[in-house]
Amino acid sequence: MGELVPLVQGRAAELLKQSQQDELHSRLGKAYSTTHFRAFSAGEYRSWQHSLKALLEALDEAGLSDSHVLLEHSLPRSSLRVDAIVCGTNPNTGRPSYVFVELKQWSHVHSVEGGLVRQHKNDELRLHPADQVRDYCRYVGHSIQLVAEEKELVSGLAYLHNADRRGVEPLRQYTPDRWGRMYTKDDRSELLRDLTLLLDQHRRHEENVAAAERFLRYPAKPSAQFVEIAQDAIHKRDLLPLVDQQRAAYQLVKNALTEANESARKKVVIVVGGPGSGKSAIAVSLLGSLEELDMRGYHATGSRSFTETLRRHLDPKRRTGVRHLFKYNNDFRENRNHGVDIIVSDEAHRLRRSSTPPGSRRKDENAEPQIKELIMAARVPVFLLDENQRVRADEVGSVAEITNIAHELGCEVEEINLRGQFRCGGSAAFELWVDCLLGIIDGPPVTWSSVASDDRFEVHVGNSPRDMENWFRSRRKKHQTARITAGFCWDWPYDYRSRNPDIVIGDWRRWWNLRNEADDGPESTFWATDPRGARQVGCVYTAQGFEYDWAGVIFGPDLVWRSDRWVAQRDKSRDGKAKADPDMFPELVRNAYRVLLTRGMRGVTMFSVDPETQQHLRAMVGRPAA
Repeated sequence: MGELVPLVQGRAAELLKQSQQDELHSRLGKAYSTTHFRAFSAGEYRSWQHSLKALLEALDEAGLSDSHVLLEHSLPRSSLRVDAIVCGTNPNTGRPSYVFVELKQWSHVHSVEGGLVRQHKNDELRLHPADQVRDYCRYVGHSIQLVAEEKELVSGLAYLHNADRRGVEPLRQYTPDRWGRMYTKDDRSELLRDLTLLLDQHRRHEENVAAAERFLRYPAKPSAQFVEIAQDAIHKRDLLPLVDQQRAAYQLVKNALTEANESARKKVVIVVGGPGSGKSAIAVSLLGSLEELDMRGYHATGSRSFTETLRRHLDPKRRTGVRHLFKYNNDFRENRNHGVDIIVSDEAHRLRRSSTPPGSRRKDENAEPQIKELIMAARVPVFLLDENQRVRADEVGSVAEITNIAHELGCEVEEINLRGQFRCGGSAAFELWVDCLLGIIDGPPVTWSSVASDDRFEVHVGNSPRDMENWFRSRRKKHQTARITAGFCWDWPYDYRSRNPDIVIGDWRRWWNLRNEADDGPESTFWATDPRGARQVGCVYTAQGFEYDWAGVIFGPDLVWRSDRWVAQRDKSRDGKAKADPDMFPELVRNAYRVLLTRGMRGVTMFSVDPETQQHLRAMVGRPAA
């Protein structure tokens, strides 16, 4: 992977001049649109106009006009950006010094609740600005080895340049440290003083550029896969550094747990985020905190693959009892007395209308919605979901449905939206590109080569499945994982393995992931994490919830491109659950391919069995096959 670069960088004095001449925000806007493949918000534009000018003026007044400033700098393996990083030299140690700056245009706040801020009355809760920048510093310390070894290289501050102390008085009750301090316009003299304690005024710009270049070249540690994150959280209590709204969601749930006995109304928490936004990391971080809180809770899903994989990896010898933390959404049918402290329903978009087993004779009047069962069972129910990952007609998990049932039960609902991307090389542009490619959001598809501004994530179209495998081999390094998945368009024998491979494309032949373990492959449940799974082809049900370094996706005839639009061919699908509702099938088949395309952490390669679709995919990638 290439170096991470800011949208704009330069000498503080030169950037200030550009800001005063109303050039800097336009420069940032152009760089943002090119890098992130979406329009910047009005709030971001105002921040570039006003907040950056306030910071650059402060640096000039502090005698730090020769410092080197990185603007809108992406965190490693993430789409989240630090407003500014001021690079220079520490005047006391002579070592490089990097000051992370979070800028806020706030002039007042409505309230602070359990350390979380509501700027206006009905706003979504968010982190205290000092906590936000502190988490950025912590995240970089976790991700970059040199910073992990020398934490004093990094400092963090939040500057609320429009606010006086009275307007943000609720924010002033916090514990400052090296990584998290807050300043208002009333604290300007303290800000200038502290900047000169962190950055040497007498260093030439060339020296400060050298410090910045060193920071930009620091290699980031490889991304940990979810199973590793879960093992650290549950066994070692070593929680992955959560950032931005991840941390806000985590803190909101912890607050709700401690207040559950005192509050008159139960609080239901809904966390919404796309693929790779960190929903499951929040889940296992909460589970890892239960012992500290002396509470009992469970992780629940509707996925056998996900739940059984976590049980196997976290309690392989069935000795610790950890496996009992991981349950299914339908395990709480009989628990209606709020007897569990917390249930985290991960992938809650997979929640079904009821937990009544298929074919059951149980009377309909006794069948409750799974959402209601989970709310009734837990003192603090938490739902993590992405509505664009629903892939079956009987999956009903949505923000609206959860909210409606919660309100019927007299519960308060708090929703938090995750904005970051921590899979796909941290490329939020790729996730958006996939949504445009598949027509999941409005807007025409565009070529990947026109929006890929760096090589953090690779996108490729193979001439055949064999070509896809060769592409993997040319890029995979030791310990990296690769999997090929396909649309559910080939028969998958349920109770036996056929003599001939299930999927035949030209001279390329492979079996689906096996339903039962065999010498050359694991049971399908463990296809995504068992090394032998690389020999078989996975489907959406064994891939959903997992990630691997390199992803391959075979488009079957269930979704084809015709002239100027996608056509969903229900008769070509072998997925009975997706086909059950003809009206929903076009949406569900798109969602399935969206899931498959967003499993990769380093790159994805695609191939379609349909010639016109293959031609369209190649045009949308915009590069010749390697």
